[in-house]
Amino acid sequence: MSKYRLFQYCHVQQRVVPIEEVQKRVESNARDLFIQDEMEPTRNPLNPKEIYTSKSKLRAAYRAAGAVEVGDAYDKGYQSDRENGSRERELVSKLKNTMIDRYRNGR
Repeated sequence: MSKYRLFQYCHVQQRVVPIEEVQKRVESNARDLFIQDEMEPTRNPLNPKEIYTSKSKLRAAYRAAGAVEVGDAYDKGYQSDRENGSRERELVSKLKNTMIDRYRNGR
């Protein structure tokens, strides 16, 4: 073992700590950055006899049954691409008409 120790400033603790502590914190935080496929045991609403602990397998069962998983995005104001596209077309049409009117009127 070396008689020298390396230190580094830790922004979380807001103080200088041995570099080993910072490395441990970074390794544990990196593990949390990945989205896990595992979940609590969940009963399939389409077939109550089936219980899933994998998100991907539950979604595959939904797709196989022809169901669409929706969630709460619509409650939070989600708008589909079709709705957004019509709004964009209306905006472009208004802008185009405004530009034509200004060109004709000499403004």
